[in-house]
Amino acid sequence: MRRFFARLAISIALILIALVAVLIAVGYFVFALYLWLTNYFVPPAAAVVAGVIILVVAALLALIARAFMHGSKRRGKDYASMSAAETAAELGSLFGDKVQGFANMSRGTSLLTALVAGFAVGVSPKLRAILWRVLKKLT
Repeated sequence: MRRFFARLAISIALILIALVAVLIAVGYFVFALYLWLTNYFVPPAAAVVAGVIILVVAALLALIARAFMHGSKRRGKDYASMSAAETAAELGSLFGDKVQGFANMSRGTSLLTALVAGFAVGVSPKLRAILWRVLKKLT
């Protein structure tokens, strides 16, 4: 029994160390994103854009976690026999269903988010150019 608690304590300590390392790495990535954005925006605007990007990523991760926690309506599918493209398409479909459900539940927030995103792209020619380059690379 004593050995079990020793292993448990070591495991918890290692998980905490890994968590602290991940948090430090995320901090560095956010700071790097801010520094990169200062090439395109004034520093206060770069900080706001970096913060918005981090919040969007956090919201997407929360939606994905929520989707996994609630399970899938399509439990009858055999994901092991699917190809990578079919699995990606299924995942995209599930994510799209969740985002659409969230948008339908909170129409005001969805409208405000779309309005702010449209305003940001409309105001900043540099942001439009960045998005255009990203879209060109994806297609």
